Amino acid sequence: TNPVPNSYWYHVPVLGQMLHLQNKLGLTLVQRSGPSARTQTVNACRPCNPTVGKRSSKARLTQRLSIEPFYSTTSTRHQSIRSLKTVMAATTSAAPTWTDLKEQLASSSTAKELDEQVKQLALGAGKPDTNAKLRLFGHQESEVRLTLYRDHAAWCPYCQKVWMMCEEKQIPYRIEKINMRSYGDKPDWFLKKVPSGLLPVIEIDGQMITESLVIMQIIEREYPGDKVMIPTPDSDPEGFKRANGLLRLERELFSDWCSFIFRPSGGGGLFGIGGGGGGPSSAQKNFEATLDRVEAELGVAPGPWFLGGTHPTLVDLQYVSHVERMVASVLYWKGLQVRGEGAARWPNVERWFRAFEERPSYQATKSDFYTHVRDIPPQYGPGYSDDNAQTKAAEEYVSGKGAAWRLPLDLGMHQLEPVPPEMFAGETPACHEAAWSLIGNAAAVTRFACRGAGQKGKKQFQAPLADPYATPNLDLEPEVDALLRGVAHGLLLGPSKAEAAAAEAAAAVGSGKKAAAAKCLAYLRDRVGVPRDMSYPAATYFRATLNAAIDHLK
Repeated sequence: TNPVPNSYWYHVPVLGQMLHLQNKLGLTLVQRSGPSARTQTVNACRPCNPTVGKRSSKARLTQRLSIEPFYSTTSTRHQSIRSLKTVMAATTSAAPTWTDLKEQLASSSTAKELDEQVKQLALGAGKPDTNAKLRLFGHQESEVRLTLYRDHAAWCPYCQKVWMMCEEKQIPYRIEKINMRSYGDKPDWFLKKVPSGLLPVIEIDGQMITESLVIMQIIEREYPGDKVMIPTPDSDPEGFKRANGLLRLERELFSDWCSFIFRPSGGGGLFGIGGGGGGPSSAQKNFEATLDRVEAELGVAPGPWFLGGTHPTLVDLQYVSHVERMVASVLYWKGLQVRGEGAARWPNVERWFRAFEERPSYQATKSDFYTHVRDIPPQYGPGYSDDNAQTKAAEEYVSGKGAAWRLPLDLGMHQLEPVPPEMFAGETPACHEAAWSLIGNAAAVTRFACRGAGQKGKKQFQAPLADPYATPNLDLEPEVDALLRGVAHGLLLGPSKAEAAAAEAAAAVGSGKKAAAAKCLAYLRDRVGVPRDMSYPAATYFRATLNAAIDHLK
């Protein structure tokens, strides 16, 4: 009674795709009746042809695709075409569907642990986690007085030390995430509370407080508890004096690090920082000498911590957030190895780091070298790289060039970026963690990756990898979706089979789109952040599996 208007059939290319899909999969093309007859729908609830292959049958496409008349808006037409292409890719790609991948992932013990962690986080419980919004530690939510405002990227060193202190003292608190200025705009509601926009901030009993050291002292005052973080002049005058001396030494180390990294090393020059004769620069000598003093101080008290005892104090937290970044940057830009089996000069520093790496508060907040060297320049300025073999090898390793992000991987304490056993349970848990992160957020990750072949945002920020207003090229969404399913499948199969899974997914991409699809995967690979997105081992296996697909697209 309500026939489809003749103008509808002008959708020849789209209709041709629909009929091709109908013939290939045995789907029924259903014409709606009634007022909605201006659209037609592919009713793909179940294939009608019993001879269709098992994978297509299992997929059971449940999406109903409305194809608008030719006089509809361009955006609607393009969305419809993209949706149809995505469904076609889902049924013709060699990779399993996302539904199939979720079913495969469900049997993973790693995935079960991560699912349970999500449930616990919703209750304000569980292990420390970058995704936590509420931490209760057995308290009632009505008892929460403090809100911590920290950076979205989970990278800011000043936020890290406050975050760790809250976790170490196990105080009930809420978390709000705010962009660092170099990564995107800060919300107006936050700027009304904190006009400077500085992070971190705590809001306690309605009062806003900035500056990390001030914040930590206030936390200690308001939540004394059993775990003392700061000696007081009354209870421990010698400890108080030593703590202040160590905090001054930390500022010296920070200053020497800045002179070492953010100024060129050669030739003497205006600041007298060149070494001359091919030896270490004076800036490097100063940094190493100050680090030697830190090494000596770590040997004064029994145990790994600056002030002794069984737990880190404010002094340790003040140091670790910056020394962690120093270790990555002096290796990457200067070729100086501070940690790992290749560095024997600072054993107390190594012991101190290893003690931190056993603690959940540090495991959840620790970043990787790649994230550090990409995040440091927007915050501190560009690092100056020395021209030597050690620096070139470090740059290649940290940036994932050569074999660094290629399967098979070899992670451990013997590498330039040491990974302790407490933070690396093996390749299968690492791969499954990466797969869990990808599969659980597949649609958003796919669209994000499509920015690699899209348009840059009109408003740019200081961090070169940050482009929050970029427009993705969704014409590539079907291809990128299929490739990411291949990557996820490879992660679930494990490194020995991941290469083949990635190659199979790449082979299904048309030759005219391979280069653009490779750009999309590279865009995603270069923006995997640790710990924001996943742990370092998981991120490395994810990057390497993405590279396997990229290599087969070339």
